[in-house]
Formats: sequence, C-alpha cells, structure tokens
Amino acid sequence: MIRWFSAGSIVGLACTLLAGSWAGAAMAAWPDDRPIEIIVGFQAGSGPDILARRLAPVLARLLGPKASFVVSNRTGAGGEIALAALARAEPNGYTIGALSTPSFIIIPLVKKPQYDPADIMPLARVVDDPTLVVAGGASPVRDIADLVARVKASPGTIAMGHNGVGTNGHLAALAIERVAGAKLNDIPFKGTSESRTALLGGHVDIVGMSVSEFAMDREAVGLFKGLAQLDPVRFQTLPEVPTARELGFDIVISSERGFAAPRGLPPPIAQRLREAIAAAVDDPDFLRGTSRDELALAYLSGPDWEKSMAERKARYEAIWNGAAGKP
Repeated sequence: MIRWFSAGSIVGLACTLLAGSWAGAAMAAWPDDRPIEIIVGFQAGSGPDILARRLAPVLARLLGPKASFVVSNRTGAGGEIALAALARAEPNGYTIGALSTPSFIIIPLVKKPQYDPADIMPLARVVDDPTLVVAGGASPVRDIADLVARVKASPGTIAMGHNGVGTNGHLAALAIERVAGAKLNDIPFKGTSESRTALLGGHVDIVGMSVSEFAMDREAVGLFKGLAQLDPVRFQTLPEVPTARELGFDIVISSERGFAAPRGLPPPIAQRLREAIAAAVDDPDFLRGTSRDELALAYLSGPDWEKSMAERKARYEAIWNGAAGKP
C-alpha cells in the first residue's frame, strides 16, 4: 500500500529526526566536551560544599578521562538561590546541584519559592548527618536541658546561629523554642564557617551545625562543646555527647546531603551520574584520611531518597508550626 505524506508532515518528520540526531550527538559527547557545574547553595567550608569538592574529582575519574567538574557557590536564602538556578538549568547533564534537606523540604512550606520543587530530580543521597547543638568551650551552659531552662527564664536573650531559613540549624532553634515555650534570638549566617566564627568571637551563644562538621574540625577541640545530638542514637565519633532524647526532649533533625539535577535529564546521563555517585561513596580516594562514620555516609538512590522525604516533611512541618510565636 502506498502512503502519501503532506509537505508539512515531511518537514515535521525531518525536524524530529534532526532533533533526535542532535540530542544523540550531545549525549555521545557528554561528559567529555566541557566541565560539569555543581551548584552549591552554601559558602565554602560548609557541609554541602565540602562534600561537593571532595567528591568531584572522584566522580570525574569514574566518568572518564576527559570528564571534569567545577563547583559554583551561589549562597543566600538558605540555599534557595542555588535551588532556583538548578531548577532553571538545561537538563543536559552539564549542571547538577548539591541538594540538602531540610531546606529543600522546608522552603516550599514557608513561602512560594523562586522555583518549582518538581523541576528538581534527586540523583542520590550521600550523607545523613545528625544535627548538633554547640556552645563555646567556656560556656556555662551544660547541656540542652540547661539551655532550655535558660531560654524559659530569659526569652529572646540567648542568640543561636544557623545557616538560614529552613536549614537543620534553624529547625534546631525552632525545636528548642517549641520545648521551651519561649523565643531564642536566632541569627542566620551564610554557612557554618561564619556561624562558627561568630561563636568563637562571642557574638552568638550557641550554634546548630552538623555532627560531621564538628567532628572533622580538629581545631574545635576545647573551643566548642556539644550540648546535644539531635539523633535517636549517639554518633560514634562523638560518644561523649548525649542525644536530646536521652535528656528528655524528642528532637530528631539531620542534614541530608546529596546531588540532584534538573528534571528532564536524559535517562542514560542520569543513570551514569547515579552509578558514578554510588561508586564514589566507596572509593578509596574519597574515603582517604577519614572513616565512613566521620563523613556520616548513608547512601540512598534518588528515587528512594525522594520517597523518604515524605516522613521528614511531616516531622519538620510539625516543628515549624509548633515553635514559639508561630500559629
């Protein structure tokens, strides 16, 4: 049987074939023809930044001899600026992002974000890092129970630093307010290095940071002390610091860190990135000089990570809505 095609359908078919061949050529070139950008929403020295910079050379080696990465810090708004840039990037494999919770979960709960969360596709979780409430080494505050008592006694006078709205440190501040029934003076910074400096200088009384950021900072010995780990069990590298639950406060908050891409990434490229991240987590070059516990490694595939966020969303939303001064 002979089929007749209109001129328009022939042109459309030709365009489709050309587009397909162009996409195929682009995928064939990836990742050899230009660097892959990793967008990080927090400043250099923060947990997400350290992870990205540490993993980047390992990922490059695993993806091939011509692959390379460049880390771009786009700080501000608790990571929202970086998430917006990631969501708007072309889904071609040349832009990925360091993805962190709770900010990725919390920001859309508090306001209309500059991006649509559905436009961001988690590739893999690498770290699940408990939150630590930290005071200066000479602070009179003994532990989180003592801290809560002081907040109750003097509302608004104790300053707590954190990395911005919706971060794990900010949620820790809100959780403390919730159990105390009184306000802290919470002060946002662009990253843990800034809040740590403020704590050293006496500009804040306490800071919320990740356990691995504390445990891996060898200079912190004697300068800071942990008041409580916000995890069900004590982190193995900080066995001397009790959990909040041990002291009577049911507060569980962690900082998950991993990688994501703009939604619509070609499946073959997404698969190669996922496989490279999974392999990098066990790579000797990545682990050199530290243990898996120090890094708080807790790998999850992108789809599994996305599913697990539902439970965290309910827990974090309850903290957000239940803090002092909130409806």
